[in-house]
Amino acid sequence: MLFQTTEFLLFFFALIAVLVFARTNKTRKIVFLVFSCFFYMWWNPIFILLILFTVSFDYWISLQIFKSDSTQKKRNWLLLSIIINLSVLAWFKYANFLQDNIISIASFFDKKPNWTTFNIILPVGISFYTFEAISYNIDVYRKDLEPPKSLLDFITFVTFFPKLVAGPIVRPAEFLPQMKEVPKINFNSTAIFLILNGLVKKIVIADNLGIFVDAIYQNAHNYPSILIVIAAVAFSFQIYCDFSGYTDIAIGIASILGYQFNTNFNKPYFAISPSDFWKRWHISLSSWLRDYLYKPLGGNKKGSFFTYRNLMITMLLGGLWHGASWNFMIWGFLHGFIQIIYRLFNIDLILEKNKLMKFISFVLFQIFVIFTWIVFRITNLTQLKFICKKVIFFDFNFSIASIGLGKLQFFSTIGIMITFLIVHIISYKIGGLHKYISARHYTIQIAFLFIAILLLQIFWPTHEAPFIYFQF
Repeated sequence: MLFQTTEFLLFFFALIAVLVFARTNKTRKIVFLVFSCFFYMWWNPIFILLILFTVSFDYWISLQIFKSDSTQKKRNWLLLSIIINLSVLAWFKYANFLQDNIISIASFFDKKPNWTTFNIILPVGISFYTFEAISYNIDVYRKDLEPPKSLLDFITFVTFFPKLVAGPIVRPAEFLPQMKEVPKINFNSTAIFLILNGLVKKIVIADNLGIFVDAIYQNAHNYPSILIVIAAVAFSFQIYCDFSGYTDIAIGIASILGYQFNTNFNKPYFAISPSDFWKRWHISLSSWLRDYLYKPLGGNKKGSFFTYRNLMITMLLGGLWHGASWNFMIWGFLHGFIQIIYRLFNIDLILEKNKLMKFISFVLFQIFVIFTWIVFRITNLTQLKFICKKVIFFDFNFSIASIGLGKLQFFSTIGIMITFLIVHIISYKIGGLHKYISARHYTIQIAFLFIAILLLQIFWPTHEAPFIYFQF
């Protein structure tokens, strides 16, 4: 079920109507659980059984960890939890990838595997709820969190529909304590304008830019370098508006329902360095990788070599988290490599003292980010190689005549990109557009509400485009 559909609107108001009559905390948790399961089952009913199984298993494991009387027993239970969770994730997300690579290698040696190939369906949101479950048991092991007294609390937390299928990755230690009190429904202006902000990002910007990006990348051989570069920039705006738009909506909905999520994006295209970028982009994932992978590997505590190793492992696995494809591994490697370069030459320290170097780093790093988004977007390695060559070895063909792409579509795309940049800069300067509007007089709020609805009405695409991160 997509947030931008009529079905979801009916679903949400049905939930509110039921919650009005659910007075106790336990009753409201049951309502959230039932509606969240229905929300997830709208896509594919059978996979709700997978979530219920893994959640129940992880809750049972957490109880064993908590009551074990020795560190070794606790460690063994935790290891079992991690193995089971990652095995389930690996089967659904990476089995097809492994099979395809084995077949490719066998074909290279003129061999043909005699097994029947399988085509596994990837459950929506499995990467997100698996990481939440792993962090839960690690927190219990570290004594940072006690298991809730009821399975209902934990299963409601994991399945809570606003963040279930595309995040943000919510820490159990941040959410479970909120469930001790009866959540209060609050249609506050900040949440409402955050939701509108997310819808405009997704529908007006991301979905419309996506039409142009798809047209270019599907037939890249037909277009000059300039259009491929513009498509690369357009995709960088598209993926940001699509994913941050989703989390804006999710955070806003959760706030209305009485729960608070942390910010997941903080203007990443103003980052001046790799470390700055990963403090701003998909914060819930980057902080998860830092706390549950990078630091347990040793972080930067064991010398330069191990620091560089840990950075590269973290970024490679961060790339692999996004999908079973070599392009994600390359994307992760490139971001790991640039982090090592900045650390090797102490560039972050230099940037603190030199404004000119800070500006130069900002420009060069953002060019790097846009280039790596090409790697992220193109899963076919042959096509990726061609597109990268077109970008690196620029052909200086600036003509848009007779290229098979409508001029109206081209100029409308440029217009959307320029508008996004202007609004993005303004939002950065004022500390968030939705916060600014919600703090103004109600007449100004009504004016912005009217503008947002008008934009959605005019630019709503004819097709429903799922959020990009649904596939991860």
